[in-house]
Amino acid sequence: MNSDKEDPNNHVPAVSPDDDWDGLDVNQVFDSQLPPRRSDAPKVPRADVNISAYKLIDPERSTGSAVSISDVHHVKSSLSIKVNVERAERTVTERDNFQAAHIMEDVKLGDDAVQKYQITGNPGRFAIGERDDWGTNQQAGSFRWMLYTAVGITLLIALTIFLTKFFDEDDVRKNDKPNFTKVAPISVEEKPTEELGELSQLANGNKEAQQIFQNYIHSTSVDDFSKSIYRSAQNTPLAKDVWKSANARSGWMLSDLSLWKTYQIGSTFYAELKGVNHDFSKFIAYFRFENSELKMDWKATTGYGTASFSDLKMGKGNGSEIRGWISTSNFFTTHLPESRYHSFLIASPNKEASIWAYTEKGSEVDKAILELFAVSPITGESQSEAKVILSLERGYKETLQDQWMIKRLIAENWLDQTTL
Repeated sequence: MNSDKEDPNNHVPAVSPDDDWDGLDVNQVFDSQLPPRRSDAPKVPRADVNISAYKLIDPERSTGSAVSISDVHHVKSSLSIKVNVERAERTVTERDNFQAAHIMEDVKLGDDAVQKYQITGNPGRFAIGERDDWGTNQQAGSFRWMLYTAVGITLLIALTIFLTKFFDEDDVRKNDKPNFTKVAPISVEEKPTEELGELSQLANGNKEAQQIFQNYIHSTSVDDFSKSIYRSAQNTPLAKDVWKSANARSGWMLSDLSLWKTYQIGSTFYAELKGVNHDFSKFIAYFRFENSELKMDWKATTGYGTASFSDLKMGKGNGSEIRGWISTSNFFTTHLPESRYHSFLIASPNKEASIWAYTEKGSEVDKAILELFAVSPITGESQSEAKVILSLERGYKETLQDQWMIKRLIAENWLDQTTL
């Protein structure tokens, strides 16, 4: 400890040369007020240390180089290691009677002060009792708690199911009648059983439709398939006028991968059979029920028209029932100006030929045709072409041969119309 360092906690006045210590009568001072004499302090064993191998730093050398201890004349060959037993005993006593003031007292001692800390309670508790506090011995209790909870939940579910089965639903409603608001039953419009039966039969008619179409392709005369077409009595004479044999190879069968899809237009149900024909061309055949029997709609399947498109291009033929694809156009002439008419392109069912057709702006048929290309308010989409059945008539004499006037929109599909 540096005795030259001023201790801020020392309240003894400074010693001056004028102080007279010679006149102090030591006998007047009680021994109890003075610290024990150094000679009376407990003897500490002395330890001889061989310091020949150690080196010390010479404080007189500025370079701080090490010098051997044996070379220093003022260093004794033995060192005395002293242990302040009294301080150690006092520390043990203070540990038993701990007070905050003790720590503060040691803090005031300066740089050499050592703080003392006290751990309350049983020291061995951290080694043994802590495991008991944190669940080492609680595993069995935790397991039992989880088991009881699971059993309780199971019993609650079983009780709920039992009560649900035990009490009748009507009894529950009677008990809740004061707090129950009666709601009028929602009436659901049920489809007639006849319509549901027809739709169900049509959905399951895939195999039968394939057999009818195969028989139609392999037919060598109209009589071979006339009984299997829709409205056979009216359409057989028409088929004899326009029908031609497909000349399909023997043994050809329709693929099972053909697509079968049902549709409904109002009260009319029909189905489409899509696939690949014997000549590897794509086809769409239409089927409907007639007197509870599945029939092929010959007109819709073949795209029948009262006149061929080759005749219509020449300005000939009966245009009362023409099936084709309609799309908007912008072809106008002097006698059919854009200011008065809307122009449309009518393509044949196989799209190999086409004619021009017109409607007068503002007419009923004009509105009906334009409605086909209107933007849908639900999907926001519109179609560029549509399948239609049209009634056509010749225009003015000055019009071109392939220019026709649309008289009526018969249907937005190619199905055989019974109203014709």
